[in-house]
Amino acid sequence: MFFFRKKVPKTLSQVDKLYRKVISKLPDANRIDYCESLVYRTEKDVAETRCKVKKRRLKKLLHAARLERKNLMS
Repeated sequence: MFFFRKKVPKTLSQVDKLYRKVISKLPDANRIDYCESLVYRTEKDVAETRCKVKKRRLKKLLHAARLERKNLMS
């Protein structure tokens, strides 16, 4: 039997260059707004794309944005 290690989810700073360089320096309220906007846009892109590779990358971005928003709100 093989055991596969679950990959640690990447943070939004690791996935999104704009967030890392610009948005992360803004106040929390602006960062939350950016994450909510990113989640909305990325959900639409995931639904519309047919390319499996692009869809996988978008899902990673979506997960990272949701995680960041959750961390900022708590």
